[in-house]
Amino acid sequence: MNRERIYLDHAAGSFLGLKVRAEMDRVLGWSGASPSGGHREGREAREELTKARGRLADFLGAKDADGVIFTSGGTEAVQSGVRGWGEAVGKGMIYLSEMEHPAVESAARQLEKRGFGLVRIPVDGKGKLRWEEVKGLSGEGLVCVHLAHHDLGTVQNLSEAKRFAERTGAKLFLDGTHGAGWVSLDVEKVGADLVALSGHRLGGPKGVGALWVRSGIRWMSWLEGGRQEGDRRAGTENLPAILGFGVAAEEWRKDGEERRKQVGKAQKILADGILKKVHTARLHGTKLGAERSSAHLAFSFKGLEAESLALVLDRVGLAVRGGSGCVTREMKIPPGMKAIGAEEGEARALILFTLGLNSQAEQMEEAATRVAEGVDRLTKALPGSRE
Repeated sequence: MNRERIYLDHAAGSFLGLKVRAEMDRVLGWSGASPSGGHREGREAREELTKARGRLADFLGAKDADGVIFTSGGTEAVQSGVRGWGEAVGKGMIYLSEMEHPAVESAARQLEKRGFGLVRIPVDGKGKLRWEEVKGLSGEGLVCVHLAHHDLGTVQNLSEAKRFAERTGAKLFLDGTHGAGWVSLDVEKVGADLVALSGHRLGGPKGVGALWVRSGIRWMSWLEGGRQEGDRRAGTENLPAILGFGVAAEEWRKDGEERRKQVGKAQKILADGILKKVHTARLHGTKLGAERSSAHLAFSFKGLEAESLALVLDRVGLAVRGGSGCVTREMKIPPGMKAIGAEEGEARALILFTLGLNSQAEQMEEAATRVAEGVDRLTKALPGSRE
């Protein structure tokens, strides 16, 4: 008998919200005019673009909607934020941990090649940044912090990050691509200077993101060519995706607290079920609650390879991510696991369970049962195992 599949890889790709889909369908029925056009159709498209920009600003709690720059996704938003700051200041220090997303790490490395200094922020065994151990240097600098970690789900203390930035005279770059929505965020309260977002992790479409730049911050356009986005990002705007993103952000602004509460219930049932049914399971990152994304669980299963277990779980109707979503193909140890000092066997056994807006609490007990079944199947298939 075919089982109903349970999808728990929402961080990699999720379903469009109904209102998002309706908004995109509405736009796709238009003339297709570019917002840069001087005709009536172009002006109408420009008005819609402005409306979406305002929705993103409201979602972020930002006073300045003109600071929102639409991009092709989270990776471009991150690269544009970090490297655009570097282009503007010319030299300085970059503060970041060893477990940042590869988009952040690669942008910092590019600036390092141009003479920027890198200072690493240590982390503890749960993935929390240890600011008290960082020696900051006064002068131009950029503190790069993730809102929620993509592999561990750990939520960082942004107040500490901002205090460190102020103490050193640095600006604060926030990678919100994996945490925005699932973690409450107000950029004015936390004092962020640049923020990167990803559309599809908020229930919007893939292929769209945004970078918010606080007014007055030194920053230069990283992608050159046309004069779109107020000369800040070249390339014709993907209007259907952008307007869908805007609606997704608006829905989060209105219903974010309730969404986090409902998905948090499902998260707890799944975590408790796995820990109860699988004695080799270990949860990594911070405990469930305010210090962890309500949509993220990171478990390792001692003695098993993550990719093999993910394939077995797929066979029993459970879609998950084996290993880090960014290094799976290379079978490397996830940087987050290495940074927290996890044993190599645990690091190679990491499975990510990421929930979405349609994850139902009543499915999670069954999901935990399938995890136990998959672990049992793979364990028995290993050489030397005893049935």
